[in-house]
Amino acid sequence: MSEKQLAALAKELGGKSPPDLSALNMAEIESLTQSLRRARRAQQEQLQRAFESALGHIPMLLRGPVRKILLP
Repeated sequence: MSEKQLAALAKELGGKSPPDLSALNMAEIESLTQSLRRARRAQQEQLQRAFESALGHIPMLLRGPVRKILLP
């Protein structure tokens, strides 16, 4: 098993990977890591769209200041 792949998976999980994951082969670990990356990317895109949609409910003149306050 590749330490590099386990380290990449641990990074995606935000810390140390659970010991049970060592039972997976390298292809499965790589697949899981890629799936986590895609899921996080999709989540970020959805959050961005939701934020932009929410700004649509704020008067135009206040959108800039509100954006600066909420996204420093």
